[in-house]
Amino acid sequence: MNKATRYAIAAALTTTLMGSSAMAADLGGNCCADLEERIAELEATTVRKGNRKVSLTISGFVGHAVFAWNDGTQSDVYIGDLGNLTSRFRFRGEAKINPLVTAGFTYEWAAVTNSVSNAGNQLNFGDDLGASGNVGGNTSCGVSGIASSTVGCATLRDATVWMRHAQLGLVKIGQGSTATDNLVLMDLGGMGVMSTPDVALHNGGFILRSNAGLLASQTGINWTAATRGHESFDTNRRNHVLYETPTLQGFTVQAAVAEDNYWDVALRYAGEFNGVRIAAGIGYQEDSKFNQGFQFLNTAGALCVQNCDVVSSELKGALSILHVPTGLFVTTSAGNRELEGTTGSTTASATYAGPDVRYWHIAGGLTRNFFGIGATVLMMEYGEHKGGLAQSAYLATTATTHCFAASGCDSTVTNWGLGVAQYIDAAALELFATYKNFELETNGFSPNGPNFTLNANSSGVHDISVFFAGAKINF
Repeated sequence: MNKATRYAIAAALTTTLMGSSAMAADLGGNCCADLEERIAELEATTVRKGNRKVSLTISGFVGHAVFAWNDGTQSDVYIGDLGNLTSRFRFRGEAKINPLVTAGFTYEWAAVTNSVSNAGNQLNFGDDLGASGNVGGNTSCGVSGIASSTVGCATLRDATVWMRHAQLGLVKIGQGSTATDNLVLMDLGGMGVMSTPDVALHNGGFILRSNAGLLASQTGINWTAATRGHESFDTNRRNHVLYETPTLQGFTVQAAVAEDNYWDVALRYAGEFNGVRIAAGIGYQEDSKFNQGFQFLNTAGALCVQNCDVVSSELKGALSILHVPTGLFVTTSAGNRELEGTTGSTTASATYAGPDVRYWHIAGGLTRNFFGIGATVLMMEYGEHKGGLAQSAYLATTATTHCFAASGCDSTVTNWGLGVAQYIDAAALELFATYKNFELETNGFSPNGPNFTLNANSSGVHDISVFFAGAKINF
């Protein structure tokens, strides 16, 4: 184009733009008013951050299930949470200090309505007239008992701050997961809610019932005590300080110390070779948080009267393998807990002489997107758990009514299950249905006590079977 043509085009554009501005001005400012109103509306419905330096992410899930059970004498259907399906709300913040250093925080709550599978039993949750929450308004979430009135309950799971250096690793402090937490829960198959090696989450609150139809004399003589003893092999969250190394060739080491003389260490690995994905870990923990029941003798001090100098030590690990091309997977975990020490209680033997608590669990199946909407997961599982009743009895000091080492106690729980889950990717939704059966063989309850019918040489403990189906949606 020559110079005259370019000047003509520029003049035409200037006239058009000035005309458009004049037309906008003629509207009396209505367009701007509408825009300001819309901006105000968006501001009112937007989650705001306290500053522009720290990014904030909100995530979690909401889930519920229908839970049916049968203990050989009674059966019922409850509606609510499962032990591993309590809705979560997580706030995660992060800020980059420089190219190598990042700082952040995690704040997570679990919203418990009524944890029917691990806190419910034959005496509660069946006739609550639609009420929900922790039983009896107790301030501890999911406590077993008969509810007269109930309220909602929230549990703080994580409140930690951390700093990570790309070359030196991460340091974390606060309430939350230590090095071995979630170690046994590795799952590359996507079984999700359906399967967990902590099987007591799916039946633990239910009281043992003999084949003669008699319930145990205490609510604490339940499937949780028989399966895992005083605590899960999935480590409890604590107030702690943790260090994590940078990842090297897929390996990461974590070590933590926590209140009440607790410490643990774990080695984890994640990698993929020729279409085979692997996740593995092994860890050790030591815990002496059992001293309780101090009796003051005078102003000079106090005497420990229960579980004095008791130490619990655990070795545990897990392995999960997924063949990506076919979707075939297998996941297994195992653990051993040793209990040593002396108790000051007069209702139990002074020195623990019972068995270790040990378990192994294996699950496997197929995960594949058959329908184009998300993965379909088919799974089956089997597990064996020994020694739980003896250790839980020793720490609870209920030898007179509870299976105990001094009476030659032994207990073995076996469980098996089948399940199917369907993921719907467009809604971040998981639908699931699972059947499980639990069997207990035990001896050691006193022949003269109220629970003698639970012994294998008497009428024995009846199996309990459960079926649950529900939904979980992530956000």
